[in-house]
Amino acid sequence: MERILGRENTGWMIIGAAALVLIASAMVVVAFGMESVAPGVHDAFHDFRHVIGMPCH
Repeated sequence: MERILGRENTGWMIIGAAALVLIASAMVVVAFGMESVAPGVHDAFHDFRHVIGMPCH
C-alpha cells in the first residue's frame, strides 16, 4: 500500500486526475454548446450533435 501512494506515483496521479478533469470539461462544452466558455464550439460540432441525436435549437 505504501508503494501505491508513495512519492513516485504522486506526480502521475496528479497528471491523470488533471487529464480526466480536462476531458470531462471538454465533453460538457461540446455536448451542451456552452458558447460563453469557448466561442465557436456550437458551429464546429453542430452536425456531430445532430448525428448522435442531440437537439440543439
